[in-house]
Amino acid sequence: MWQRELAKRLVVLALTVVVVLAVAAGGSTLLQSDDEPNRLQNPEYEPDAVVPEPIEATGTVETNPDPAADDSGTVVIDRGHSNRFSRSEIEPLVDALVREGYSVRYYTDGDLATALEGADAFLVIDPGSEYLPGDIDDVRQFTGNGGRLVMVGEPDRTAVSAGLLGTSIQTQESRLTTLASRYRMSVDTEYLYNQENADGTFKHLLVRPTSDSELAGVERAAMYTAAAVTAQNGTVLLRSAPSTHKSGSDEVTGEYPVAVQRNNVLLLGDKTFMRGDRYRVADNEQLVAYLAEFMIEGNYEAPPDRGDGVDAGDELESPNETATPTPIA
Repeated sequence: MWQRELAKRLVVLALTVVVVLAVAAGGSTLLQSDDEPNRLQNPEYEPDAVVPEPIEATGTVETNPDPAADDSGTVVIDRGHSNRFSRSEIEPLVDALVREGYSVRYYTDGDLATALEGADAFLVIDPGSEYLPGDIDDVRQFTGNGGRLVMVGEPDRTAVSAGLLGTSIQTQESRLTTLASRYRMSVDTEYLYNQENADGTFKHLLVRPTSDSELAGVERAAMYTAAAVTAQNGTVLLRSAPSTHKSGSDEVTGEYPVAVQRNNVLLLGDKTFMRGDRYRVADNEQLVAYLAEFMIEGNYEAPPDRGDGVDAGDELESPNETATPTPIA
């Protein structure tokens, strides 16, 4: 009895295998063409057809600062406002500064004016906490006396964190508003994307310099999940390619600024382009070199004490000054 039952099961199993193999063979013929037996008839399902080919990463950061600039100085990098960046994300920029004879130090806490005294530039990357009025005054006096300020923002991001009570979803924002707005600059909250001009994925924008910029050697650069930036009475250095979208809308407005300069202040909408694994993509190394040159060419001079408790730098770029609005978004 049990021998007949076992034989029946073996026959059923064998027939099942034959049917599965037949269906698989027939299905493969449906997906293949006669001329190209190894290619799908539906090219939109082929990864090579829907994913833009990543750009090769080559080149090195070679700075060429103004000969009139000092061959040594100091750049202060902000770490006192919950700034979100790692060493690998700024290592190429730091290396370029050190090769030019500059020292790099971090501000973590204490009196910001004291930390900036004698420095040539102040680098602010993706702060997680707002700047207090006293810190803003210190930075404005620093730039009013010839120091350079570079601000790097990011679009809003969603972060998932796990704890004892479960997981939570939080929105991370670059807290640049209070500082950047005093220079009539801002960073958008939505990320930009482009399905035609990108480096491997639609969020990795390809951007190009404008005719007004002085980005020598930069024909195109790649930014990774960037935000649009604006400046009043400023100069657009880099714009996204045409047909660029904002994440919160399907509306296509064409090109968006992602790097702007106003006097001795520079604002960018992405930090990851200078990362150790991305700084050589396209002409990113030339963009990193420009950032280093911009900071090196700062010319900070301590203001003279007029004896009335007000430094000369306080008069520069007064928040009440008038200007003709010329948005460049």
